[in-house]
Order: sequence, then C-alpha cells, then structure tokens
Amino acid sequence: MKNIFIAGNADKKGCAKAVETLKLILSGKANIVGIDLSRDLELPNKPIDLIISLGGDGSMLNMVDTVIKKDIPIMGINFGRLGFLTAAIDTELESIMKAYLLGHTSEFKRSLLELNFNSNEGSISRYALNDVVIASPDLSRVTSLYVLVSDEPFFKLRGDGLIISTSTGSTAHSLSAGGSLVDPRVEALLLTPLSPQSLSSRPIIIRPDAQVEVGMQVGDMNPDILCDGQHVGFLKKESKISVSTSSKYLKIVQPKDFRFFQRLSEKLGWSKSFEIN
Repeated sequence: MKNIFIAGNADKKGCAKAVETLKLILSGKANIVGIDLSRDLELPNKPIDLIISLGGDGSMLNMVDTVIKKDIPIMGINFGRLGFLTAAIDTELESIMKAYLLGHTSEFKRSLLELNFNSNEGSISRYALNDVVIASPDLSRVTSLYVLVSDEPFFKLRGDGLIISTSTGSTAHSLSAGGSLVDPRVEALLLTPLSPQSLSSRPIIIRPDAQVEVGMQVGDMNPDILCDGQHVGFLKKESKISVSTSSKYLKIVQPKDFRFFQRLSEKLGWSKSFEIN
C-alpha cells in the first residue's frame, strides 16, 4: 500500500473535516504515515509516496523547500480561491483520491528556481516554485537595482523592485505586475519589473540556463528578498543575489486529463464568454 502524508493549512475552513474524510477514504487502501496542519512542516523519517496538501496554492508553496529535499510528489486540494497548482477542489476530494489509488493520475514536473546569497548568518540557498522577488521595504521610496544575465550587464532598474519567476510563476505575482503568461511546460526565466520609473523597463523572458544576478546600486535601504512570498533576507550594497533554474523539479500530482489552458481559462474567467460555433 501507498504511504501518504497529510499536510495543510489549519486556518482554512474545512481542512480539519477533510482530514477525517481522507482517513475514511484511505482506510485499508493506503497508510497514513503522518498529519501536520501547521506552517512549520516536519516530515517523519520513513518512506512517503505522496504528500496531500490541504489549503491552496500558498499551502503548497510553503512546502516546496521541504518536499524538494525529500523528492516526494505532492497533490494539492484547493480550499482557497485560484488554485492554479492544485489537483482538485475540496468537493472533489473523494474522486481525486480514488483516481490516485486506481493509477488514474500523473506526475507533472515543474521547474524550480534556486536562490543563493550571503547574509549575516552565512551563505543561504532556497528553492522557489513561483518566484524570487527583490522589493523595496518602503513603497514610498524607490529602490535602485542592476541586473546581470550570465555575467553580462543587462539593465538598471529604478522602481519598487524585480520579480524573477518560473513559467509556473507566470500566473502569480508576475502576472499582477504585467508579466507574460507562459505555459508551465516551457522552461524559461521571466524578469518582470515592479512599477518601474522608466517606460523602457519591460518584462522579458530569457533562456532557462541563464544565471541572473541582482545587486543594489545606491540608497540607504536594503531591499527585501522574498522566495515564494516568504521573506528570506535583505539585499545589501556589498552583495548580490544569484538566481538560476535548479537541476531539481517539483513533482505535482494531477489528474491524467489535466489541461493547463482549460484551467487558465476557468480561473481567469475567459471560459464564460468562450463559444465555438
């Protein structure tokens, strides 16, 4: 039998009830090796075939660093709003679990970013599924950044910051900032300026094997460094951050008939007026 770990966001309405439902569904069909609905996920030291994430996209993102280190597939059940990453909504819990147990789901590999920088605590490395954001800590003041791509000086930026995202992350913060939507099966890096002062500062998509370095030009503020929405440090004048496509992938479990463009159309409301004569 499969070994399954249940994780999620206890603050989401319905998560506790979903745990009890999962216990009934999986009874005699799979082993539940642990349950943790806290934000500080800890996995047991035993084989795990699947992590079920109850919550939404944010709940899945909070688990990325832990899941990647153990190379465990993850399936998301959406109790939130958008749910671009999840396999099903809460009312479909029973059907998606039956599909998994019958082998009617597939693992989809998603590219990851690898962030490296130095801080007072030493060298820091993090993984991100969606994005790495360098942002001004004070929105009333601009931040000045410079960007190098594979050691080649690229551009300088004055504004609220910069988003470096994967194709998966193109539906997240980058989209809100005017970035392009990209099929998650396309491996690429997206650079999206945040509220730039110059109209020449435009979103750009670059090759996946490039290394992006970002440094601070001038100013007395240290921009925040955010990894999938989590604060991980500050960008200081004397240092740079490095972001590149990781050699690792996140394995997301979805129904075999999952279609990205259908999901995109539904979530963005395009399907409401879409008709083919």
